[in-house]
Amino acid sequence: MSSRRSLVALLVVLLTAGVVSADFKVVKMTHRDGFSIMGQDQPANDQEEVTWIGADRMRSNQGDTSAIVRLDTKKLIIVNHADQTYNVIDLPLDISKFLPPQMADQMLAMMTLDVTVTPTDELQTIGDWQARRYDMKMTSQMMTVDATLWATTAVDLDQESYRRMVAEILRLQPGADNMAEEMAKIEGLVVAQESIMSMTTVGDTTVASSEKVTSVEKVDPPAGNYDPPEGYTEKPFDFMKMMQRQQ
Repeated sequence: MSSRRSLVALLVVLLTAGVVSADFKVVKMTHRDGFSIMGQDQPANDQEEVTWIGADRMRSNQGDTSAIVRLDTKKLIIVNHADQTYNVIDLPLDISKFLPPQMADQMLAMMTLDVTVTPTDELQTIGDWQARRYDMKMTSQMMTVDATLWATTAVDLDQESYRRMVAEILRLQPGADNMAEEMAKIEGLVVAQESIMSMTTVGDTTVASSEKVTSVEKVDPPAGNYDPPEGYTEKPFDFMKMMQRQQ
């Protein structure tokens, strides 16, 4: 009888191991309209973004870049797949430490965001989820963004942990502390977003963009998903180089 109980206990562990370790895999399509800035035409852009969300870790893959947040080790890892390098940054992130000293004050003043998120009572079905509307406005010396976001609480995330991880990625934008605080007003997972960005400092350029989650599933992450890829070389974090890659 004792050995039978032990076998049953082992089977329970094996059967539940996948459930315990499974993370959320969120697939999102992003679109940005084409626009012209300073006489140069920028084509429309469509990308798939895949985000993995665990209990204390998260990974976002978009284009040639992955951002990995590890709350357990208090590290942010930025992976550049194009040149097979990665950066490791201590958390909590203070992006001002990585700005050129002679430019830090000016850049922070220009890029600091004033963000307001306003919850509404409007509900709408987005994909498979009932979602609530949130209106967001962002302003800085360089731009103004008006956005409508739809978020659902139907995905069983650890909301507090998820907010902390998202906040660390948001802080890669200088002056985004206010944004992280305001985004914490959003309950659940954002499954759709539409925004219009106006850049008045460069000839009243307007850029429209949208995002929509196409699938959410709970699956086991690939081995090493939250670590730097094998064979990649660690490099010191260079904020200006990161900004150039995003152009």
